[in-house]
Amino acid sequence: MIRLAPALRLLAIPVLVLAGACAEPEALSARQDHPTQTADIGLIGRIHFNTQTGDFARSRAFYRMLGFTAGVGGFPKTNTHEMARSLGMYDLCTYEIQEIEVISIPASWGPTSIDLIQFAEPFNPAPPYESPTHLGMAYAALLTTDLDADVTRMREQGMEFLSEPYGVPGNRFVFFTDPDGVFFKLEETAPPHADPDREMQIRAMPYVALNVSDFERSLAFYRRLGYTESRPLPSTGALEEARAYGLDAPFQRRGAEIAIPGGDRHRLQLVQWLDPYDDEPPYPPPINHIGIDRIALAVTDLHLAVSTLREEGAEFLSEIAPCCSGTGADETGIINLLDPDGIFLELVGPIARREPVAPPAWCEAD
Repeated sequence: MIRLAPALRLLAIPVLVLAGACAEPEALSARQDHPTQTADIGLIGRIHFNTQTGDFARSRAFYRMLGFTAGVGGFPKTNTHEMARSLGMYDLCTYEIQEIEVISIPASWGPTSIDLIQFAEPFNPAPPYESPTHLGMAYAALLTTDLDADVTRMREQGMEFLSEPYGVPGNRFVFFTDPDGVFFKLEETAPPHADPDREMQIRAMPYVALNVSDFERSLAFYRRLGYTESRPLPSTGALEEARAYGLDAPFQRRGAEIAIPGGDRHRLQLVQWLDPYDDEPPYPPPINHIGIDRIALAVTDLHLAVSTLREEGAEFLSEIAPCCSGTGADETGIINLLDPDGIFLELVGPIARREPVAPPAWCEAD
C-alpha cells in the first residue's frame, strides 16, 4: 500500500483508486499507449487545481452554492522563502495570503478539490482568460446528473451562461463563469436523474482542459508523465456547438482525453485549436494569476520523480520546497513542473525531512 505523506492526508485527497464508486465518469478504453520504456515517475492522481480570486468571500459563497460544501483550512498565511520560489516569486522572501481553503464536493465521483486562494502580496488583479479556447488551463468540467435543474437554479442566483445548453438530453453541456470570470463547463451524464435531496446535482469534476499549441508534442509529454490511456476528441464542431464555446464560426481542433491507468479517475483534456487559434501564451510566473493557474498531481516519491524528469531535460520553476506548515521541516514537498507550453503542473509527494533552509541574506536585510 502507498503511504501518503501527512499533508496529503490532511487534505483528505482521494489519490488512490476509488472502490465501489458509480460508473460516471467512464474509463478511457479506446486506446492504450505504450511509450518507449522509461522509468515510472509514480504519478497516482490529481490532488486539486488552484484558482486565485480577487474576493475570497464572494467566491467561497459561489462555490458553496455549486455544492463545494466541504473544505480544509488552517494553512499558514505566509511561508518560507523556498515556498515563494516554488511559485516563481523569486524577488520575495515570502508571500502573504489573504484567505485560502481547499474546497470539494462531498461524496463526489472522483477528486473535485479546488485550492481557492486570495493573495495579499503579491496580488495580480489581471482578469482570467477571455475564452475557453485560450492557450493554457482554460477551464474545468463539472458533471451533473440534471443539467436543466442546475441551470435553472444557477439562473435564479443571477448567473449567466455563454449560450443555451448544447446537445441532447444525457449528452449536453453549457459554459459558465465564476465571479472572477473563470470558465467552467457543466456537462450532463446519461441518463439525466436528479436527487431530490440535493439542491445542486453536480457530482464530479471529470477533467481539466488544457489548450496546447502542438498536440503531438503535448501528448508525448503527458504520456511520459503516466497518462497512457487516451481517447480522441471530435476534430470539428458545427456552428451551434461553436457558439456554446463562445465562438462565432465552426471550429477545427486536434485533441484527446487522457488518463492514468488504474488511477483516481481524473482526466485531462488536451486540445490544440486549429481554427480559431490564438497564440497568446498561458499565464506566466509567478503563480498568482486570477484563474486556474496550476494543477497539483500526487507522486509516490517526489525526489525520484524530479531527478528522473530532470535527467530527461524537464524544466521546473525551482528546487523542491517542503510544504506546507510554513516551518520548512515538512515531510511533504512540492515543485512546479512546466509543460511544453509553460502550463504549471505541481508535483506533490513525500520527501525526507531535513533541517529548514535559512533564507538568503537579503531577506534579513529587509
